[in-house]
Amino acid sequence: MGFKLPNGSELSEEQLDIINLPTTRDWVIKGAPGTGKTVMAIYRAGQASHVSAGKPVLMLVYNNPLMRFLSTAVRGNYYKNVKVLTYHQWLNDIYREYDLGYIPKEGDDHDWETVAFDLSGIGKKYAHVIIDEAQDFSIELLKILKRLSDHMTCFIDPNQAIEIAKTDTYDAIKALCVESPYKLTKNFRNTKQIRDLSALYCKDGEPAPTNIQGKKPVIMKCVPGGFDDQNRKMVDIIKRNKEKNIGIIVNPSALNNTFKSLRNLLSSDVIVQMHKPKTDFKIDFDKLGVKIVSYGTMKGLEFDIVLLPMFDKIEMKDGSTVDANRAYVAVSRPVNELYLFYWSERPSPGKINTMTALTLNRGMLDWK
Repeated sequence: MGFKLPNGSELSEEQLDIINLPTTRDWVIKGAPGTGKTVMAIYRAGQASHVSAGKPVLMLVYNNPLMRFLSTAVRGNYYKNVKVLTYHQWLNDIYREYDLGYIPKEGDDHDWETVAFDLSGIGKKYAHVIIDEAQDFSIELLKILKRLSDHMTCFIDPNQAIEIAKTDTYDAIKALCVESPYKLTKNFRNTKQIRDLSALYCKDGEPAPTNIQGKKPVIMKCVPGGFDDQNRKMVDIIKRNKEKNIGIIVNPSALNNTFKSLRNLLSSDVIVQMHKPKTDFKIDFDKLGVKIVSYGTMKGLEFDIVLLPMFDKIEMKDGSTVDANRAYVAVSRPVNELYLFYWSERPSPGKINTMTALTLNRGMLDWK
């Protein structure tokens, strides 16, 4: 199933306005889940490539699954001279290309000051740099990319930041010297029922509205500690939807067990794929079926149906706002149907308190 880019008649007026923004300036575009940031990023890459005069156009994303998804779209639309990379891959490639040695580190992060010095003699290497999910990039990296490119377009949503102390809209505007951001204001992905549920986890304002009607999200009680019970419930849903694109989002520690269990329980005609960082397990987005990703690699993706096993056991990571954002991003991934699975309605130590919001708004879900 290749990615199909919507044509002009399927786009909103504000989306067309953004597509037609000159590629000879820098832009920051802010938009909530489902507003079309990734689609706009692909269009911007295509337009920039047409006027790049031989210079490459670079699309940078935060995680590998989104990179593979965008690469599928770029190939499918025959855009030339467009390279799609994660920023880690880009750093590795450019240090190798210019024989700069090891990428400098500072603790667990990159030493951006030294990286900026190492790359200072390269000049304007790119015609345009397009960044999707820029809120998870450091401001130092944005400044480096600005020096390496003629122009940049950053797509951003601070409410989807799942890494602490990264870039917000204001910082991105200052880094690019843009007066104010453009905004995407309508949700084209989620049903109203899914959008309204995601709003429970949106820390700043409201998600973009939508008029698409659908079914209530379903929440299923599972036997506490009963992975077999939960997996059987998921398998029943998958069997009814073999021709759909199904996303399963789990804690990183649950990737292997979820993948192996579903492979064993499902027949061979259902394709089950998993993305696991630093392994050979990658996802081919041209194929339908089940795609298992972690909360750290779900950004920018969408699926017909999303299953969230152990929704009451999402691991805390970086504090209340970022943790809430992680739940917000997960719940906003589906186009049509959302299924949540839980063991207990009570908060658990070391886990994000996802259940209180649901129990206070029981009428928004179909409890089973």
